[in-house]
Amino acid sequence: MNPKETAPEVIKHRVNNQKAAIIFVHGFKGNNAETWGEFPEFLLKHAPLNDWDMVSLGYSSKLAPDFSGVWSADAPIDRLATLLRTTVNVALPPYKAISFLAHSMGGLVVQRALVDDPGFAKKVTNLFLFGTPSDGLEKASPFGFFKRQLRDMKQGGAFITDLRQKWQIAFGAGTPFTFWAVAGERDEFVPSTSAWNGFPKEVQASIPGDHLSIVKPQKDDHLGLELVIKTLVGKAAPAGPWNSARVAVESRDFQTAISVLEPHAAELDEPGLVQLALAYDSVTPSRSNDAIKLLEDHGKKQTDAMGTLGGRLKRRWMVEHRQKDYDRALELYSSALQISQNNKDPDQIYYHAINVAFLKLAAGKKDDAREQAQKALEYAQQGDQAHWKLATRGEALLVLDNIEQAADAYSKALAAGASVREIESMYKQAMWIAAIKKSQAAVDALENVFRPKIHPAAAAASV
Repeated sequence: MNPKETAPEVIKHRVNNQKAAIIFVHGFKGNNAETWGEFPEFLLKHAPLNDWDMVSLGYSSKLAPDFSGVWSADAPIDRLATLLRTTVNVALPPYKAISFLAHSMGGLVVQRALVDDPGFAKKVTNLFLFGTPSDGLEKASPFGFFKRQLRDMKQGGAFITDLRQKWQIAFGAGTPFTFWAVAGERDEFVPSTSAWNGFPKEVQASIPGDHLSIVKPQKDDHLGLELVIKTLVGKAAPAGPWNSARVAVESRDFQTAISVLEPHAAELDEPGLVQLALAYDSVTPSRSNDAIKLLEDHGKKQTDAMGTLGGRLKRRWMVEHRQKDYDRALELYSSALQISQNNKDPDQIYYHAINVAFLKLAAGKKDDAREQAQKALEYAQQGDQAHWKLATRGEALLVLDNIEQAADAYSKALAAGASVREIESMYKQAMWIAAIKKSQAAVDALENVFRPKIHPAAAAASV
């Protein structure tokens, strides 16, 4: 036996012991050095992904017949799934967020790893299956008797049937990670029916190319490459603390919060209610209504919970323009502001005052908005939450048309350790104010703070 042929192969394209990683997994007869072509290099050159580590994992997969019990036999897919989990958990840094790019049979390996180990699945933020025969291959049947990996890919076979059943149990209600099942337009080896069957239409994608070329981009306009980059980066900033890797890590924290807190949601204290509501609101837009219901049912007369509920209704009003959402949000913020003033709680006072100011401004009541913004400024000098004090100062100064000082306050808020969710919240409300005021100067200043461009020299140095 040649140890090099059986040891798990790892190509470390970039390993800086970061918290998030992009992991490539090849397919049948492939290898981690050739299957993906220049795909890793294109991602390495994309500066907004600088904060991701990037590796390719390999395993033995040859067309030569297996001889069970002999060292040279290629492992079946369930054993490769265990190898994958072991390699990620032992041979790589302890990543909190992982994005898998899997080709062909490699997608079956990853799927099996996820259904076998829920703890492992909780680390995954994105899964891209390129040309994966998730529903099996009809053409694999004649060759299954001499090749276990082909036997496992057989359509209607024991492995595929079991995998689809376990996937439905684990993720039938929706995956806790972003998921794409990608079929090649000219893929004659894995037809789109096998790549897509069993998955919702909204996660199905088709790109030009055959089974091999769909993962070998030649230029940066390759549709599969663009899909991966757009999904990974999302709404995150190109650089700075609001980067895509931090977004991915924080999304795993939200999923963990939901799994821990949701089973006893009716018994939560106020911090727990707020944490669960924000987790609902952050994982996917479809759970925003769950956050609203949770807080309506259990967050009464608690100022932080009232403000969190007001925020969810405010966001929904900004999108859907339901007057009752505006009225309810203003009622919640105003009531919580009065309670906070009675309790002499400066952090809660400026929190609710600045949101009342925003809603008044949005309704065209400029004088009322300025009055509340001044109150928020006054109380933002007090309190204990450094980043929120600074962000409130920035927002109040925006309402009062002091753009330069507002941008400076926001810069300091980001430097004070705001989380990704908090940064996104600051940015969204600040940009709403800029839009209400029709101020391009404010938009430019805010973009410079929240979404700074990457200097070419810094981008080149990271590769």
